[in-house]
Amino acid sequence: MLRYNREKHDLERAAAAIFIGIYNQNHTPKLRLLYQRERPDAVLQIQDPLQRQLGMEITHLFYDSEEAKRLLGRSKNHAHSQELIELLVKELNYRIQIKEAKISTYATEYPIALLIRNASPSFGMSDILREKHLLYKPQGKFTHVWFLSRDGTNEWLLKDLNRL
Repeated sequence: MLRYNREKHDLERAAAAIFIGIYNQNHTPKLRLLYQRERPDAVLQIQDPLQRQLGMEITHLFYDSEEAKRLLGRSKNHAHSQELIELLVKELNYRIQIKEAKISTYATEYPIALLIRNASPSFGMSDILREKHLLYKPQGKFTHVWFLSRDGTNEWLLKDLNRL
C-alpha cells in the first residue's frame, strides 16, 4: 500500500507541475503549488495581492485498468484489444462524476478545481474534442474541470471542459 500511495503522490505532483506550467504561460495571475494532501490532492496559491488558495482534485484517465497496469509497469501483458474512443469518453465521464460525489464530502474554505490528466497513449486531445457531444456536463461543483492531454506529440495541451 505504501508503494501505491507514493506512486499516486508522484503522479499527482507531476500532473500539478505540468498543469501549473501550462496555466502560467497563458494566464495571470500565476499559480504555484503550495502543498499536496489528500482532500483535495493539492492546494495551489494564486499569486496576487490576496494570495488566495485554490484546491485541486487530481485524477488520471486510462482507457481501462489493464492499460493502467501496463503503463505503470504492473502487467506483463503487452497485447491489448482494439480501443474505442467512446469507451475512453465513458471512463472520463465516470471520473468526473466520481470526483463530483467525492468533493461534496470536503470541508474547505477555498474553491476547488478538478484536473484530469489523460494518461492513455491511444487517444489525445483532438480525439476527446471531436467527441465533446458525448462528454458529461459538469454540475458546477468545481471552479474548472481541466483536461490535460497530449495529442500525438510530447507537448501537453490544456482545456477547461466547463467551457466546451
